[in-house]
Amino acid sequence: MDTIVMTWVGCSIPEIGAALGEMRRVLRPGGYLLFVEHGRAPKPRVARWQDRLNPLWQRFCGGCRLNRKIDDLLSDAGFQIDRLSTGYIPGPKIMTFFYEAAAMPR
Repeated sequence: MDTIVMTWVGCSIPEIGAALGEMRRVLRPGGYLLFVEHGRAPKPRVARWQDRLNPLWQRFCGGCRLNRKIDDLLSDAGFQIDRLSTGYIPGPKIMTFFYEAAAMPR
């Protein structure tokens, strides 16, 4: 594969490490994983609320997790992040911190 696009689904994949590993496996050298995901906020107070609410949120929102740190998950799966933008989109901070990036297999 030359390119994989992942948008707003990484929060709800049960075994995200295995899924990212498969994406890395099928990407050719120099291929890209392009993604936009919401996840763990950098502000400690917001992150604590994400951790507190996550079990209930996950149960009622189709397995969605509020507190996945997407950049770390990609790194752990063998990706090198080429470009990364983060920030809050409008809405409650516990669910609106986003990551937008391009990553390549290491």
